[in-house]
Amino acid sequence: MQTLSLLAVDRNRLRPFFERVPELFEMHHHQIEEDPEGYEELLYKVYRPYPTHMFGLIDEWMGLEELKISSEQETMLRLFLLAIRYPDTLLFESLDDIMTSDLRRLSAYLHFTSHTYAIWDEDTRKGLGKLGFEIPTTENADPFIYGAYVGTIELLKDLAPFTCFLEHDVPRQRLFQAALAAYGRE
Repeated sequence: MQTLSLLAVDRNRLRPFFERVPELFEMHHHQIEEDPEGYEELLYKVYRPYPTHMFGLIDEWMGLEELKISSEQETMLRLFLLAIRYPDTLLFESLDDIMTSDLRRLSAYLHFTSHTYAIWDEDTRKGLGKLGFEIPTTENADPFIYGAYVGTIELLKDLAPFTCFLEHDVPRQRLFQAALAAYGRE
């Protein structure tokens, strides 16, 4: 699938974005509402086997109410996070409706537990659209839509020149996701 995507990529359309990745990242990541210090701290606070309070820390950083789930659902969520392997998203189908009702929350759990999955963000989706990659909007954790989102950001990372990769404490997925979000807001 990635090979087919490479054939359809307009590299001239990507060039202006790639030239601005460091600037765009700074614009997005260092906004007060993004809580950059809290984000970077949280990267190091999340650990296996994922104690209950950890999900609350992620929810707090996201500005969401703490997820209210039963102990069985919490066990299912922990097992899901331990079992999923990047870039797979099909395991979403093993979760119940309560956990898949908010893609943004679930993608944040995946991001902080593995650092490889990108956080779902409407501005990022719009940024991808400006580059010619149309990802449908959704609230629910659809494995195919989120898989396309993750795969497209991975493709951009593969195509990016080395000048896009800043020396920073954040994972590269976050670097590109933040740059795309700032790009999508313009």
